Amino acid sequence: MVHEITSGADFNTYLEQSEDKLLVIDFFATWCPPCKAIAPIYAQLAQTHGEKVNFIKVDVDQHGQLAQAFGVRAMPTFAFIKGKKKVAEVQGADAKRINATLLQHM
Repeated sequence: MVHEITSGADFNTYLEQSEDKLLVIDFFATWCPPCKAIAPIYAQLAQTHGEKVNFIKVDVDQHGQLAQAFGVRAMPTFAFIKGKKKVAEVQGADAKRINATLLQHM
């Protein structure tokens, strides 16, 4: 299941869990066509790997400070967090790269 972040505290809860579990963050915008195109693939990855990995979405228009803190310059951007640190990033709706990066860091 993909959880959409609703607040900074909500985000921090998932960040804390990244000590033990990989966290994948989808930085997206509601007006972004590539974001909409990759959303079902991201949801499928969450369904497949949800026991080992947390999947969240952050709307950059609602949570601009989070996007800025992670250096997001394009949408979608997928950040991979482990131990509260970014270990990888994929810019763009590239399903093969997202999957490969996920498998590499699980």
